[in-house]
Amino acid sequence: MKNILLLVFVMATGCVPLRTYTPVEDQKPAVEASANDEYSHPKPLLEPVHLIRIAVAVHRPSVRLLVPSGASVSGVSSLNARTILRDGHKYYNFDVTVHDLQGAAIFRSNGLGDMEVAGTRYKGTLEVLEGPDGYVSVINEVPMEDYVMGVLAGEIPASWPLEALKAQAIAARTFAVYKQRESRRKGLSYDLESSTQYQMYLGSQVVNEKLRQAVLETKDEIMTYQDQPIMAVFHSNCGGETSNAEPVWGSDRPYLRPESCSFDKNGKHYRWQAELSVPDAVDALRKAGVKIFDVTGITVIDRDKGGRILSLVLRDGEGRKHTVKGAAFRMALGADVVRSTRFDAKLENGKITLTGTGWGHGVGLCQDGACGMAKAGYGAFDILRHYYYGIIVDRLKEN
Repeated sequence: MKNILLLVFVMATGCVPLRTYTPVEDQKPAVEASANDEYSHPKPLLEPVHLIRIAVAVHRPSVRLLVPSGASVSGVSSLNARTILRDGHKYYNFDVTVHDLQGAAIFRSNGLGDMEVAGTRYKGTLEVLEGPDGYVSVINEVPMEDYVMGVLAGEIPASWPLEALKAQAIAARTFAVYKQRESRRKGLSYDLESSTQYQMYLGSQVVNEKLRQAVLETKDEIMTYQDQPIMAVFHSNCGGETSNAEPVWGSDRPYLRPESCSFDKNGKHYRWQAELSVPDAVDALRKAGVKIFDVTGITVIDRDKGGRILSLVLRDGEGRKHTVKGAAFRMALGADVVRSTRFDAKLENGKITLTGTGWGHGVGLCQDGACGMAKAGYGAFDILRHYYYGIIVDRLKEN
């Protein structure tokens, strides 16, 4: 009878019981899990780190920081700061170069208000580090959930359905844990950067109540595959079908499989068109290492099952052929110009016209598709299971 009640509960809520997940080193568990215990996992070998370090400014000649009066400041002289007033409160404005540092400069607001780096507000601690060649970088150390809120603010509209926001929150947190473990094994000074190569992180400035709700309702939840956090990559729009990881990262991962997607067609990033002059295209290709002086023809020679271009051939004015991978062609001409590798190309009158669908690498979570699924009534767990094969949702262990 208890088993029947549990089954009814799971079907009604559209999710499965959460396990407690503790990050472990990449080694076999000390005790093998029972084959009959779906929720068994390795014995914890390493306590999780709920603070995460994000590089919010990298390799800069100088950085401008604004900290509230009364904040804790070390490693840099307060004599270098200017006092300003904002909304009746006193702040100190620091312009920091490598010459101002006494080791690493650390700024803690101590709950007196958010700090700013180049106009963007951040909670937690700011650390200014000296880099090579006289440059500086700024690291924001902040609790994981505050970081995830800032990622949601930078990645998707807060007006989207709550279940789509929750799916994105779990994906963002999972990706952060994955990169955190990777970076700390390498001994890096930070875990992630705030960029499109990692995740866009907008600090605390534009976090609203709905984003906060999505994060807190999924607090500590991450996706795992075979008891390990997954590389939970995502993109704006898959154009009708997601892709596997191999064309983009050179190797496949079992949980990143191609999946059809009919929920992204109403997304604003579904269709696109780009037009480039041949000289501009040639210049961009040469800067990317393609030794070509003209383009007189473009032929697609290989696509994956989802229609993404794996490789194409460019012909020059002397009839020579240059084979280029689809992903490399996209990055050479600009990821915001060639929005995906799902495109058709036409060359005439000295112009290259590309018409395609989707925006991004097409691997993992399709954000427009997640929004469409949420509008159709799917929950966050259903969304994640659609885009990440065979995953379960685990919970990070409390410190």
